[in-house]
Amino acid sequence: MQMRLNKGQFNKHVRSYGPGEIIFREMDTGNEMYVVIEGKVEISKSTSPTSSKTLIVLGKGDIFGEMAIVDKKKRSATATAVAPTRLLAIDEHLFDATLDKNPDFSRKMIRILSERLRRANTAIQNSLVANREHHVLGGLIQYTEEFGTSTFKGKRIDLEQFVRWASHHIGIGSKDIKPVLNDFLKRGILQPSAKSGADVLFKPPATI
Repeated sequence: MQMRLNKGQFNKHVRSYGPGEIIFREMDTGNEMYVVIEGKVEISKSTSPTSSKTLIVLGKGDIFGEMAIVDKKKRSATATAVAPTRLLAIDEHLFDATLDKNPDFSRKMIRILSERLRRANTAIQNSLVANREHHVLGGLIQYTEEFGTSTFKGKRIDLEQFVRWASHHIGIGSKDIKPVLNDFLKRGILQPSAKSGADVLFKPPATI
């Protein structure tokens, strides 16, 4: 990707960093995005007041920090040089001018933003699945306490009756509940009952 800047413009926007030097911190207010000219940049996100997780390490030609220009919100992660690094810093004015004049840059930005959106959608979907399991498990605990029949292997319930009950009490439709229940059966959280093919045995999480 060629930025098509003259030498004076290019040098004006170049930033140099040494190993371990912070480029920006999570929650900083930002007004520039960056292109890696040479070196490496680690993008990390805090997981606690004293720890962080590396999300990705970027190299020559990679772009980062663009959301500060696109949505003008605070930085969502920390960027740190992990080697002698030179960056091209692009402010909003240069960003807009480059989008207008450089089709290669525009296409790359579209690809980057599309990839960010796909990753966000995947993360949201994974969160929804985990949240759905949590709600179904909570529903099972509540349902078996009210309607389950105690056995030495756990509480026995009618699975179809639970599905009908759950669709009204935990706000998840039967088509979304059944895959979770099938997964619980595979994992042994639910077990087939010898008494009836419609019944299952459920052990609360503390005894699984």
